[in-house]
Amino acid sequence: MKDILQNVIDTRPDGVYIEARYHKREQIEILVKQGKIIKDLADDYSGVGIRVLVNGAFGFASTNQLTKSALKKTLDEAITIAKNLAPKIKDRVEYSPIKPIVDIFKNLGKDPLANHSMEERINLALNIDKEIRQSDIRIKGSMFHLREPTNHKIIMNSDGTVAEIIDSRPDVFIEAIASEHGKIMSNRAVDGICGGWEIFKKFPPNEIVNKVVNTSIKLLKASSAKGGKQTIVMEPPIVGFICHEAIGHTVECDFVLAGSIVNGKIGEKVASELVTMVDSGEQQTAAGWLPVDDAGVKTQKTIIIENGILKSYLHNRITAKHFDVEPTGNERAYEYNNEPLIRMRNTYLEPGNFSREEILEDVEFGYLLVSPGGGQADSTAEFMFAVREAYEIKKGEIGNIVKNISLTGNAFEVFNSIDAIGKNWELNSGSDFCYKWQPAKVDGGGGTTRAIATVSGELE
Repeated sequence: MKDILQNVIDTRPDGVYIEARYHKREQIEILVKQGKIIKDLADDYSGVGIRVLVNGAFGFASTNQLTKSALKKTLDEAITIAKNLAPKIKDRVEYSPIKPIVDIFKNLGKDPLANHSMEERINLALNIDKEIRQSDIRIKGSMFHLREPTNHKIIMNSDGTVAEIIDSRPDVFIEAIASEHGKIMSNRAVDGICGGWEIFKKFPPNEIVNKVVNTSIKLLKASSAKGGKQTIVMEPPIVGFICHEAIGHTVECDFVLAGSIVNGKIGEKVASELVTMVDSGEQQTAAGWLPVDDAGVKTQKTIIIENGILKSYLHNRITAKHFDVEPTGNERAYEYNNEPLIRMRNTYLEPGNFSREEILEDVEFGYLLVSPGGGQADSTAEFMFAVREAYEIKKGEIGNIVKNISLTGNAFEVFNSIDAIGKNWELNSGSDFCYKWQPAKVDGGGGTTRAIATVSGELE
């Protein structure tokens, strides 16, 4: 495949910059609900996306026909698109220079997924689903969902980059639904990594079953939270969720140039001095591992906020040129037929100096937020997030579970209120999917973090 891509690079016309990206994805997916196999598939597909820069305009085309003639035709289509667009655009595209990368990057884990049979996966799914259903008479619903994408990419460009990436990024969902006296409550646990079957060491199914079952049953008798401004103690999954959803998207430079809240604020204080927030692709077992982005740029650890000061946006080569900085390696495409966009990788707070116990002991009253549900945020950093699992804190002690809790507010106001960050750092943001016109595998986290935020619930 490299020879075919190289032929496309070598035969491009003068004045044409080219990026060619081959992507093959093999995916296994098992979904079991209520003892029934809902999905049981093994699939694979592949193709090449070609992006060109001609006369200051982009052209993009793709094909699943992996021959020299098909790729030549696809190149011609991309060039035609660019030439047609060039006279119509006001601001011509310029690229920041990069150093070419020639390397192979492999991350299939310590126990590659290929070592395990389809039969083993199906038996695991059925047994775990059965264990959920038989755990308690109040459990009325169950789910086990395993997804295993394995990717092979070859990224080449006119600068001389020839980067090959081979990885797998499994994720697992386990859910229990409890019902009693007409009340229904559910709880789920989700995790994902870059690696192999060792996901089940990080996410041991039997332990997770006990947790989701017990939590869903507790929620049947849970009371609502007290609404209003409250002290919150966020565990790493919640920290990562807010870092990514409510702040991370505002610093993606396509959104910055469109007028996000951080436009023009480099060098300004935007958070507590305890806050250093990072986006990085270097953590090998994290779902957002990324050694080279899909435009052939070497990724780097990017400090977004340092000691409360906004230091950097997340860039592709175009926005880096616009701001006269180096590209950060954040340009990503999910499939071969997707054009790369500015996306996060692993977004987190650097660890602080507090133990978890110290963070809790100073709370007279508040809430411990354990795992996130769904939510939304916008370019102003205003957000509204559901919290799947949360507990009261009274006089430094963790108390009863509460139900239907959510957070609202402005993420930068919340981050300005942070007065303690824990040493117990981890990346753990659940299923690790972000949707920004196309999916992307990401991760996030930090240490246990204390702040002030608006909690939904009953007003006194």
